Amino acid sequence: MQNEIVEKRGWLTAEQFQTGWASGNVLPGPIASKVVAYVGYQRAGWLGAFVSVIAYLSPSVVGMVLLAAALSYSGGSGWVGRLMDGLRAAVRGIKPAVLALLVDAFLSFTGVALPIGAQAMAYRYALGLVFLGVFLSLAGMGWIAASNGTGQFLLRDLRAGLIFLGALSALLLFRLDTIYVMLGAAAVGLTYLWL
Repeated sequence: MQNEIVEKRGWLTAEQFQTGWASGNVLPGPIASKVVAYVGYQRAGWLGAFVSVIAYLSPSVVGMVLLAAALSYSGGSGWVGRLMDGLRAAVRGIKPAVLALLVDAFLSFTGVALPIGAQAMAYRYALGLVFLGVFLSLAGMGWIAASNGTGQFLLRDLRAGLIFLGALSALLLFRLDTIYVMLGAAAVGLTYLWL
């Protein structure tokens, strides 16, 4: 959101965005809708806040209503069942990519400057340490999940770990747009249908 609102569109300064983000964290509920309301308010007052929240929530609401209608009509069989299997598989690929996105967001909010493109080779050892630290942290979380009997961990198989590392590389080293990383992760996740 910061990239789109501050860098690409120039609707707010970085300081204004950080203020809105911090204010949104104090209030209960999802942060994204509060930030959208804040941006709308900063741009066009109360009407801007109202319109921006409606515009932000409408696609999700319409999509959920249509999906619920399709599921109730078909009972989850036939093409709707196959569609749901595909969505579940795509989400299995997106989950580790979202974890990579959170690592990227954490590093950018903490001010860690990571080299991109050709500069990355000059800093390969430092980047290697970042990746090693992230990997060891995740391995530790996986070990804890396995040892406490829950067995629930986001990166519990090799494909999920590879999706995570690939997504993190794409985000940190090559600064690819998040949407491309998520689409790639969803596409790789679809292999769960066949493998």
